[in-house]
Amino acid sequence: MCRLGVALTTLLLFVLPFANSAHAKTRITEKTEYYEISGKTGVELFLDMNRRGPRHGFLTKAIAQTRYETKPDGKFVHEKGVCRIKGGSVTMKITYIYPKPRGTLDRDLARRWKLFQADNIRHEQTHGRIARELASEIDGHLRGFAVKDGPSCWKALSQFEREIQAKYAANKKKQAAFDLKEHRDGGAVDKSILALIGKR
Repeated sequence: MCRLGVALTTLLLFVLPFANSAHAKTRITEKTEYYEISGKTGVELFLDMNRRGPRHGFLTKAIAQTRYETKPDGKFVHEKGVCRIKGGSVTMKITYIYPKPRGTLDRDLARRWKLFQADNIRHEQTHGRIARELASEIDGHLRGFAVKDGPSCWKALSQFEREIQAKYAANKKKQAAFDLKEHRDGGAVDKSILALIGKR
């Protein structure tokens, strides 16, 4: 089965030995990649996406995909019995992957492909927006985090990691809920594929 979808890279937490005293801004970068497909009809293009698309899970391929990785960093400091994070920042890298036909499509297929690709982009950019929500939530957590602890800050670090992982899990559920809605029978993905193959 070929799907639109999102791939999440495991959250990385780096506690740096040195950091600036001020918080840095969240840094989000986006890039777009393509994989080539071939076909003279909508059905042939769709079948080639099933063969060549990015992996989605162990057994399936995706039509298009959003991949992102998130890295919060900063330094724990101990002040008056409380551990806080200074120099905190969040870096997120988002990569969109789309199919791209080789050669020139005939006029009718090119029209249907343009509509199909526009819906791919709409879908994946929604995944990107949900990912950016995660970056914003982590940034806010970095700024507001404060836990009573000893000078080692081990308790604070453990709590921080649990809370960040919980945010990551909640964001993953949002991504999955969006996919479930889009991939339901008669949903946006079904309609887009049917339009591409000329059945709608």
